[in-house]
Amino acid sequence: MDDRFTQASGTHVYTGCELLVKGALESGVSLLTGYPGSPLAEVFDAIQRNAELLKNNGIIAQIANNEALSIARLNGSQMADVRAIAFMKSVGLHVASDALAISNLAGTTGGAVVVVGDDTWSHSTQVPADSRFLARHVYTPLLEPSTFQELKDWINCAFQISAAADLYVCYLTTENQASGGGNVELQPNIYPDITGLKQVNLDTQLIDADKRVVLPPHTAQIEMETLQERLPAALETARDLGLNTIQFVGDTASKKRYPLGFVSAGLAHSCLLHALGELNLYGDIPVLKLGMTHPIDANIVRAFAEEVDEIYVVEEKRPLLENEIKALLTQMYQDGGIKRYVNVWGKQFPDGLAGIPAASGLDASILIQQLIPLFKHRLATRESTGYSEVSNPLVDLRHLTREEALQKEVSEQQIDIPQRTPTFCPGCPHRDSSSVFLEITRQFMDTDYMKKRHNSGPVDLVFHGDIGCYSMLKYEPFPRLMHNLSAMALGGGSGAGIDPFIKNKQIVFMGDSTFFHGGMSAISDSIKNNQDIAYIILDNQTTAMTGHQPTPAGELDLLGNPTFAQDIEQVAQGLAGDSEIDIVRTNPEDRVNYKKHLEKTILKPGVKIVIADKECAITYHRRLRREQRKTIAKDGFLKHEKHINITPEVCEFCRECTVATGCPGLKIVNTDYGEKVAIDQSNCVSDGACARIKYACPAFEEVIVTRKRPPQAQTTASGYRDLLRDDPLPPPPPLRFERSWNTYAAGVGGMGIGTISKVLVVAGYLQGYDVTFCDRKGLAIRNGGVYTHLAYMQPGVHASPMIPYGKADLLLGLDILEAVRGITPRSLFRVASPDRTAAVVNTAKTETITTLIGKDDFDPDTLEETLQIHTKSEAYFGIDLFTISEQLFGNKLYANMMLLGTAFQHRLIPLELEPLQLALKQMVPHADLETNMKAFNVGRRLALDSPQLADETPRQPSYAEMLSEKRQILERKRGGKRLAQRYVKLVEDVVETMDVGPDNIHRLLALYVYDLIQFEGINYAQMYVEKVKQVHAHDSASYDYRATKAAIRYLHKVMLIKDEVYVAHLLTSEEKFARDKELYKVDTKNGDRIKYVHLNRPHFTVMGLDFEADIDTRNWQLNLMKRMKFLRRLLPEWHAKEKAFREWYISRVIDTFAPTDVEAYDKHLRALECVEEVRGYREIRYPKMEAAKQTVEGLLGSVTSDQ
Repeated sequence: MDDRFTQASGTHVYTGCELLVKGALESGVSLLTGYPGSPLAEVFDAIQRNAELLKNNGIIAQIANNEALSIARLNGSQMADVRAIAFMKSVGLHVASDALAISNLAGTTGGAVVVVGDDTWSHSTQVPADSRFLARHVYTPLLEPSTFQELKDWINCAFQISAAADLYVCYLTTENQASGGGNVELQPNIYPDITGLKQVNLDTQLIDADKRVVLPPHTAQIEMETLQERLPAALETARDLGLNTIQFVGDTASKKRYPLGFVSAGLAHSCLLHALGELNLYGDIPVLKLGMTHPIDANIVRAFAEEVDEIYVVEEKRPLLENEIKALLTQMYQDGGIKRYVNVWGKQFPDGLAGIPAASGLDASILIQQLIPLFKHRLATRESTGYSEVSNPLVDLRHLTREEALQKEVSEQQIDIPQRTPTFCPGCPHRDSSSVFLEITRQFMDTDYMKKRHNSGPVDLVFHGDIGCYSMLKYEPFPRLMHNLSAMALGGGSGAGIDPFIKNKQIVFMGDSTFFHGGMSAISDSIKNNQDIAYIILDNQTTAMTGHQPTPAGELDLLGNPTFAQDIEQVAQGLAGDSEIDIVRTNPEDRVNYKKHLEKTILKPGVKIVIADKECAITYHRRLRREQRKTIAKDGFLKHEKHINITPEVCEFCRECTVATGCPGLKIVNTDYGEKVAIDQSNCVSDGACARIKYACPAFEEVIVTRKRPPQAQTTASGYRDLLRDDPLPPPPPLRFERSWNTYAAGVGGMGIGTISKVLVVAGYLQGYDVTFCDRKGLAIRNGGVYTHLAYMQPGVHASPMIPYGKADLLLGLDILEAVRGITPRSLFRVASPDRTAAVVNTAKTETITTLIGKDDFDPDTLEETLQIHTKSEAYFGIDLFTISEQLFGNKLYANMMLLGTAFQHRLIPLELEPLQLALKQMVPHADLETNMKAFNVGRRLALDSPQLADETPRQPSYAEMLSEKRQILERKRGGKRLAQRYVKLVEDVVETMDVGPDNIHRLLALYVYDLIQFEGINYAQMYVEKVKQVHAHDSASYDYRATKAAIRYLHKVMLIKDEVYVAHLLTSEEKFARDKELYKVDTKNGDRIKYVHLNRPHFTVMGLDFEADIDTRNWQLNLMKRMKFLRRLLPEWHAKEKAFREWYISRVIDTFAPTDVEAYDKHLRALECVEEVRGYREIRYPKMEAAKQTVEGLLGSVTSDQ
């Protein structure tokens, strides 16, 4: 239980979703219900964290199967004198609207409130959101709180209005409110008289059925009562509660009207006041704040109209309030209620000026942009019509000009960066299904494949989309798997619309929560109409998309009470009845069998149901980590660890694993052999989906580490060891600010931006500031960007949740790409300016999905230059925190605290050390607190020691070191001394003969010659050297020996045929073993052992026949295989295509190199480099070899080897 939810006085900080729950508790609520959806999903998390509090007081909290059922719960609750509240997102209100329309007219007893979350920016909602229209349509009063204090307090107001008016009340919040938060004043909770622990007997004779049952002919009468009595009662109650107010109007008896005034409500009102404050006009211009926007209070609108010449309506989305106020004032003017016609502006300003945008949402920056031209036009160019002496009507033109210049500056920056699209989490079971379907989709269009496997022609699969984690199928690398989207649970319905007219086979992905939400009905519809469609029910045992709330298939409800677990397979079987519909539950992780079953099932006629049964990776690994912590607490260490590893020397960088999975547990690294795919050990959960891809290279392996005793303290990399010293650090002098201080933090989901936000929020509160913040998460948990806006304010200063353009005092970039996104004009934020914004940035590169699969790229160095240009140059600090974190803590996930510590020690945060440390203790889980504290202090030391670190960071070995290392390895082979001597002489001779540039080229040459010796012996390496020297003989320093350098790299690539023998060598090499021991902290002297399960797919061609099998091999088997070089001669057809390509490259490209001019040199250089894209194994590689040949023929034309 969270103590903040029982706090009865004083203040504390909460998120917007938490405030809604606390407000309900302070209002005496008996029932909380709804259906999770962004931006209100975290309401249910707050409820779940406080299950003990609710259960102890008999308060019922239930997630309904869908939003309509949650409204029906409110309907039933109003048969007794209880207060009930439902939470849902805007599209959920669409689902619930029928039930709400009826229930609202049926009335209330204790009170019923429907909280709806509008995602006005459409960050995580598929359609634009404006629930104000729907609230009016179903006759519900509508409240729109503006501040976070109101967000909590007005829940009670809503209940009072509901009870007084005998109507449900819609309570509108937006994403920036629900995802934001701040400090608020608190009241005691009120615990209801009627609860689950204090039940009553309902006297059914007292139920007024004519009222409770809304059916004709009573409907028309109830409608009239609603319009004439109930809505006016709601309005009167809102007046009594003071929800509508006129702000910033002085003594009307001593002056004339104001030139203009604003009308606003909800978050738009907060943004308006923030914008006026930034323009130095806060309190100088009248504002009508409407807390209840339906029905509108005509009296207060009339009173406001008498104070101003013109009215400007500031509202998000379409001109609803604007049109209603226009209609009201026009009617009043026509009736004589007001003596003059009052112009009302909103989406269009006078004299052709652009008004308030009708699309997306609002923030202070958008309003500043629109209001500056208006104020210059309407205020600065006219004399006062009678302001009091206290309020000067003339705006400060110089200040407006400065603000206008800032807006222009941040909006005209030219920054081109890739998008970071969301994807499935590492280990997500949906990746198993999607990657299999990618392969099936491709193979089903292959005529030969379909004829051979299914005796069928090609089949073009049609995929109908749905709402859930599997909506990520829209994005790379899976867009082929979603062709349309209707709404949640309606993918099958889309299929029904096209099914009678097409021959294609159809697929629908459906989640387990979606199945219970409405998917059962869709399946029933498909069965009834005999659709030819396959339902793939992705049963991951949770409502994963919105934060892992329980589903009807679970054994516990939201409060942890035991419930009956409903089995999807049994429910589906009940729908199928006695039909022959194929219903199978299977584990998608068993890729081979899963794929076979899917292919067979899809091709069957009629409805097919496949239940892909695999737990959500997040819930599974949360449970696993809890178990591991228990083990560590008991034994002091983990006896067994399992990892997925990629051997870079074996990886061909074909990207098949990334294209087939899009897994963020993969990353790209630079090696001596070029770019390679590697495992991001901080993100990877060792699920193995990447290794299960049919055409993934044999570089994948499982690494099993066993330990007999706790690991010994290991010497940290020399460049960073001093950062862990524990001598005291002096805190920096306190940073002060006058009115407000803003920070913007940006990262990628899972990096810990949320933790930074929590720590800074609590620390600012403990420091005594007013705090407001907004965590823009969107789809962050699925590798999307996450952004925090946070403001500290002195008392009396107003700020909305979002930082205005160019007004960030500090930019914290945990990901450099997302940090730059925060300043680009293409983003919504544009927070930085070179005159104001300091920046502390982690410069490490985190791939996007499009860069991971090779469709885009970005350069961190270029991004860093961009940040330095657009922030304060003297207050910029950038460093690769991921590398340091991995070196010191074995994981990059502590970089967030290092970032925070660095910013603090640089005196860029207006906090003292004590509240910051206390916030860390409160916000970081106890099990991770010590390491996070260390990371925070490492960050502080980085602020002081970073210049010294530059010379101590790990570096590549020099040429001499490389030559010595490889010589020593060769010496340990049988007969190795002579071989090593010949190796050294061969390399030294060629280096002495060819002076082609820096030490790094010589180092690579030493490495490549060594590789070829290991592959086929010294003579093979000698041939390589002679061919390189041959190219060098025709090269020139005037060309910077570019052709020679290309030959060194690419001839090695072509000659090093990675057959099963050489791959076995690479997977068991001495160098690899040493590297793995360091990576996984294996200390053999301490009893540690490391074992491998290599995920090989050996392929042999014997007498024209191909033999291939998936084999999981151990090191002893590979140690035998690597000694079988004789197979290359025994099986001449084995890798024949690779051998032929090698011979072609040597004869056609290497041997013909003799350029006579610059043009010929350039063409031949490109021919040498043509094998860069020849990557992968066999089926992946062969088409690329043919493409390279065609490229060379196009470049070299009629050049012959004789030339």
